[in-house]
Amino acid sequence: MKTIRYSLFLVLLLLPSIVWGRTRKPNDGEPQTVVELLEGLSLASPSLWYQGMPFIFLNDRVGLSLTPEVPSEASDTANMRGSRWFYDSMVSEEDWMGQQLLQLRFISPQGHAYRYSTGRPMSAMTDTTYHPALAILYPEELIEQTDSLLRARTFYILYNDDRIFYPADTVPGVKHHQKFVPVSIDSVTYGTETAPLRVSFTKGDEKGYFFASLPGSRQNATSTPLTRYLSLSDPYDQHPDITPEIWAKIQFSQVQADMTAEEVRLSWGRPSRVERGAARNGVVEFWYYSNNRILQFWDGRLNKIGIL
Repeated sequence: MKTIRYSLFLVLLLLPSIVWGRTRKPNDGEPQTVVELLEGLSLASPSLWYQGMPFIFLNDRVGLSLTPEVPSEASDTANMRGSRWFYDSMVSEEDWMGQQLLQLRFISPQGHAYRYSTGRPMSAMTDTTYHPALAILYPEELIEQTDSLLRARTFYILYNDDRIFYPADTVPGVKHHQKFVPVSIDSVTYGTETAPLRVSFTKGDEKGYFFASLPGSRQNATSTPLTRYLSLSDPYDQHPDITPEIWAKIQFSQVQADMTAEEVRLSWGRPSRVERGAARNGVVEFWYYSNNRILQFWDGRLNKIGIL
């Protein structure tokens, strides 16, 4: 009898754990957002770089940011975009006040040495929080790591404006493609100086691409981060209260009267400026967008669409 009671006690004790184990999500631990997926990817401090570390050159030719150690070697760097350079070492440079400043030394594909002046004291060589604003060169390993995380995954594209390029488009600047639809990432390769990553994707029978940066990239602060282009989850599932008729508008970046503020954000994105005020019949808001577009809201509902 004691054995039976003890066994029953163990079952009751373990029951919550058994139930919890059955109700846990089968993909527990998998990233739920693009932010989580890319967590940990960032440009490392030069203090963590190693000799021979490969970088991809993102411009056609060397500009003012890199200085050749031998000036006569500067002429052999035309059409350098996409070439592999190699980090060599940290060296010092004395400024006009006699202060020793940190320089980063790179080797070109022709084997010539170039320097990037950081403008920081040599003490920065051990600062693991320092990230140089060096846009012309980008770590090849960081591109490959991003490609490994995104390639062959399905995401939902969040834009259908001129940030997304479709080679098959015959009318430049005119986009008729839907957003919030699934795409499969084909590859991540090198991009431009302002947006170091080029992301190519397939959407149905269409091919497209866009240029982006990693979230929090200080050296490429002018480009749109990957986390604003892509979503791991279906936006429809996040907004089950939106009707199919409204979704049809949102997919093509259209708005209409009586849309909620959230529906307008999904369609046109966040406004560049918002003005709020109290009126006799409620709260009025004015949302300002590019191309002199302005929207008027009454109590959270779109009332008027206009152009300044």
